[in-house]
Amino acid sequence: MDEIRLNRIRSMMKDELSVLVNRELKDPRVPSITITDVQITRDAKQATVFFSVLSLAENKSDPEITKIALDGLNSAKGYLKRQISQLMNLSMMPEFIFKEDKGLENTLRVAEILKQLEQEKAKKPASES
Repeated sequence: MDEIRLNRIRSMMKDELSVLVNRELKDPRVPSITITDVQITRDAKQATVFFSVLSLAENKSDPEITKIALDGLNSAKGYLKRQISQLMNLSMMPEFIFKEDKGLENTLRVAEILKQLEQEKAKKPASES
């Protein structure tokens, strides 16, 4: 499949999955999530869907919430695949693989490390620099 067509399918699939997951999926295991990216193989047999969890529960840690959301998404694969194939009129529907997008988490971690370094630098006397 050519690159332009793959990009159009990828973009449309990302938009449609975002709407389906957040508005129509009734699984309580799946909180509000953001579909951050969809990558489709050249033969269009697999689509890797990257997501990040928006809501934070006070009684569960982030990895727990993400794992529960991943379980919910994996159990809804068939429903999502059927809905997307009807919406997009694709002759061959790729198999969904859901993965957590750790981009935001990594960005926040780097920002925290930079903040700590800045604080340590400010604590040192000016003569030692």
